[in-house]
Amino acid sequence: MKKVDTESRQKSIFNAIVESYVDSATPVGSRAIAQRFRNTISPATIRNVMADLEEKGLIMHPHTSAGRVPTDKGYRFYVDSLLEPKHLTKEEESIINKLIRQSTGDIEHVMQNISKAISLATNVAGIVLMPRLKRSIFKHIELFNMDNSKIMAVIVTTSGFVKNSIMDFEEHLTGQELTRITEFLNSELEGVSLGEIKSYLTRKLLEERDSFYIFLKRAADILSVSSLFRADDHLYFDGAACIMSHPEFTDIRKARLFLMACEDKKELLSLLNEDMEHEGINIHIGKENIYNDIQDYSIVTCNYNINGVTVGAIAAMGPTRMEYGKVISVLKHISAELGKALENLG
Repeated sequence: MKKVDTESRQKSIFNAIVESYVDSATPVGSRAIAQRFRNTISPATIRNVMADLEEKGLIMHPHTSAGRVPTDKGYRFYVDSLLEPKHLTKEEESIINKLIRQSTGDIEHVMQNISKAISLATNVAGIVLMPRLKRSIFKHIELFNMDNSKIMAVIVTTSGFVKNSIMDFEEHLTGQELTRITEFLNSELEGVSLGEIKSYLTRKLLEERDSFYIFLKRAADILSVSSLFRADDHLYFDGAACIMSHPEFTDIRKARLFLMACEDKKELLSLLNEDMEHEGINIHIGKENIYNDIQDYSIVTCNYNINGVTVGAIAAMGPTRMEYGKVISVLKHISAELGKALENLG
């Protein structure tokens, strides 16, 4: 029983240290913790527990300060073992939902407003990864003759993404033939992800051996053009000024690295693309990030779905001293609302 009580006491004191540091951004001394546990835990016991926590690597002395701050290892222990989600208020949900509903029918406007909503609700930077084109679901295609050897294809997905490409086509097709192919593709491919279209049509070709084969082969050749389904990953980012208001970023080096990471985006793109493969919330704390330029920050990510298919990810990025419970609740809520918004957009 004594061991259980000791472990419980350590967790309570450590939890108080984290919450106090998140609130104040100043190193936490034993006196401040003692005030939280007045008449329940003695100051001497608190000092001993803080020494034990420091020995375990969960807290540390920053420079010459008398107080302690959580380490990356400490934050990891906190989010894995102690964290309780902080539910959004009705007012916070209303502000977020209003901003999302203000988006026009343009998917880029939706993405911009989502990144802004994340930043406003979390007080850190908001990041949104545009839906991956190959994971998007086919909705509609239009084919147009440009001249004797060129065809323009315009594909619309259920998420509202529009992709067009002009391709060289050796065989000249009449307007009537293109119309027939268009009608066939719109009927046949409804609900198929863009990344599966090629294999889907290949299977159909293997099943056909009559006059329909030539028609189907023409349709497959048109959609085999690689540029039609290729799109650069794009990040929408908001909240750089918000981030710079945090005391951590009075350190010029940290501020510079943050702005470089935001401008380059390669590391953030890689991180969000990796996290898309994992359902729900993912938390990367400080040195846990494999990319050097973002090892002073925490990044919390959450994928989002359209009609049950994961197509993209959103994230909040800020100092390791972030309000993790609040951030997680915000991302979960916005992920669900973004999926609804994109379904309606489609």
